[in-house]
Amino acid sequence: MEIPKNVVNGNERERGATVRRVAPPPEPLRARDGLRGAEPTLAEYAWTLSEGRWTIVLVLLLALAAGGLYLFVTPPTFVARSLIQVEQRQKMLAGLEELTAALGEKPPADAEIEVIRSRMLLGSVVDQLQLDLEVSPRYLPVVGQAFARRYKGRSPAEPRFGLARFAWGGERLGVQRLEVGGELLDAELLLTAGESGRFALSQRGETLLEGAVGKAAAAGDGPRRVAIFVSELQARPGTEFVVVRHPREDVVDRLQGELRVQERGKRSGILVLELEGPDPARLAAILNAATALHLRQSVEQKSAEATKTLEFLESQLPGLKQNVDAAESALNSYRLKNGTVDLSAETKGMFDRSAALEKDISELELKRSELRQTFTDNHPNVIAVAQKLALLRAEQAQVNQRMRTLPGAEVNSARFNRDVKVASELYTSLLNRAQELKVVKSGTLGDVRIIDRAQPPRHRFAPRAPPVLALSALLGLCGGVGLVLLRRALDQRAEDAEEIETATGLPVYVSIPHSDAEDRLARGSFRSRGPALPFLAAMDPGDTAVETLRSLRTSLQFALLDATSNVVALTGPAPGVGKSFVAVNLAWVLASTDRRVLLVDGDLRRGHLHRYFGIDRLPGLSDVVSGAAKLDEALHATHDGQLWILPTGRIPPNPAELLSSARFEALLAELSRRFDLVIVDTPPLLAVTDSLLVARLAGVNLLVLRSRRHTMREIALSAKQFSQAGARLHGAVLNDVQATHGRYGRHGRYVRYDYASRPD
Repeated sequence: MEIPKNVVNGNERERGATVRRVAPPPEPLRARDGLRGAEPTLAEYAWTLSEGRWTIVLVLLLALAAGGLYLFVTPPTFVARSLIQVEQRQKMLAGLEELTAALGEKPPADAEIEVIRSRMLLGSVVDQLQLDLEVSPRYLPVVGQAFARRYKGRSPAEPRFGLARFAWGGERLGVQRLEVGGELLDAELLLTAGESGRFALSQRGETLLEGAVGKAAAAGDGPRRVAIFVSELQARPGTEFVVVRHPREDVVDRLQGELRVQERGKRSGILVLELEGPDPARLAAILNAATALHLRQSVEQKSAEATKTLEFLESQLPGLKQNVDAAESALNSYRLKNGTVDLSAETKGMFDRSAALEKDISELELKRSELRQTFTDNHPNVIAVAQKLALLRAEQAQVNQRMRTLPGAEVNSARFNRDVKVASELYTSLLNRAQELKVVKSGTLGDVRIIDRAQPPRHRFAPRAPPVLALSALLGLCGGVGLVLLRRALDQRAEDAEEIETATGLPVYVSIPHSDAEDRLARGSFRSRGPALPFLAAMDPGDTAVETLRSLRTSLQFALLDATSNVVALTGPAPGVGKSFVAVNLAWVLASTDRRVLLVDGDLRRGHLHRYFGIDRLPGLSDVVSGAAKLDEALHATHDGQLWILPTGRIPPNPAELLSSARFEALLAELSRRFDLVIVDTPPLLAVTDSLLVARLAGVNLLVLRSRRHTMREIALSAKQFSQAGARLHGAVLNDVQATHGRYGRHGRYVRYDYASRPD
């Protein structure tokens, strides 16, 4: 195939990228569905996370910082524990426990738990410790209490940030008594420390009273009456404290919800009392007060029960004594009249069993009478005794039936002996029971025993640093990964050539990788501010980006085969895409093939290509078109006369009118005849219409894009602008592709390859 003279010679082997010949795209182009293409693979997810590793690290560090801040500002929570033992109460009759359990009576430990958590006991604890009176320094919100906890001095700390009214550590306030009216109940009262032990008590800016430490103070009457006695005040003058008298019922309800009582082991009788809170000493005091009150109530209850039972037994003992005397008198009379009768073994066995049954029945009768003084007939204990009585009487009836078959003498003798034995044993049993109750009544032991008293806990229960930091790290890691994946899913910006071609149908000639060398040149030129800006193709010809521009040079050869002229126009959707970088370096690469190349700065608004070559802006394109200068005066030669520059000239007030004039069209035709190739750098397409005016006259139009900068719809809109203007958009150049991003990093597409001479 013969290449025209005005096309750059491209017979050498290109380096750095694969040469592609692209067919002209259909007109117009539009954005298609499925911008991301196929579902990402696990490898692509891994690369996405690798690309966002610094985002993940940042979120992880922020999460750890938040966890550390939480540990710093959150007050520590302590857990105090106390251990008590509930002893099983002795029953008067064996077997009664099984019956009461079968009837649904709660075990003693369950009953004790309900007693401990009762309003009666906890209300006494609230009254004893004045838990309904809350006194606390006023701290700076969020961080004030954290600073105060870490202060170890004896005297009050100096104020921070100039906030003297807040407490910063070391402040103490002791209030022994606080009485308030109905309106001030559960209201925050502000106590402000003064000089020489003085203080003022206020509410919502209204001073209620003034007083001094160690002296009772009172003011007001009715619902707004307040009386206070401050026993201790150590604080800087001006420091504020919050004093609140809470309703007693609310405090008791809150304490019921906070106190945990559990039995350790099944039916062990060992109860564990636990209480959580920020004040270790207060927790221990509450538990010790609760266990002491429960122990005292147990002793008092046991003493009261012993007294009541003793009175009942003492009322029964005289009658039982008379029964013993009557039974013995009847036995003696029978023996005097009939003599002594020897009992057979069978008769003796039935006699002993009958006596035992009679004794048990009598004891149960007494027990039922005792229970009826306290409970109704429907109580489980009364029902259990009644059932036991029914069983014993049934067995007694069987024994009596068998005894009727014995000889009359043996039966009578056995009956009299049985009566004496039953009456004596029953009397003796009740007499012993009465003596035991007298001991219990005068003793100080109850059914509850304190095993371990509560001690102020030394180590915090929560929050703990290892779990909090581990959870923060986990949440930070998950949040960072989620943020990276979410950003990737919502990011519709073009990243590589395949995405652009799939989504818009616009062919991408080359993808220019990001160049670190270009970054160094840009930073160096900014610091040096020399007469000319260094550019990559001249300073580092072997850079991968320059190698890719050589691939673009080859692609242009094929594009120019069907072109109407040798004018190549470069534009972009928006500023900052690297359009001037592509124009300057591409012109230099094209001029390296021994062809005359002209670089025209067609951006008559902000053009700056003259700075790359250290030449003046004036005269330039606008001056030639307007007739203020001749063409030869505006042209500047460089690169051994192979590369020529036509700067912008004066910035005109009407750039669009100049570019749409017949003089500009004639000038462009003249330049096309003089040079082998003309490259025109035009303004951004979507900002102004200048680039479309040049595109109508160009043989090849290229759209310069920047990776991860444009959305697919923005690219499609740029192509649509060309179609509406009657110009043809041949393809795109994707600039600044990160070698570690997207599919390029995943497949290792960019690898630098240098030729080096070898010694013979």
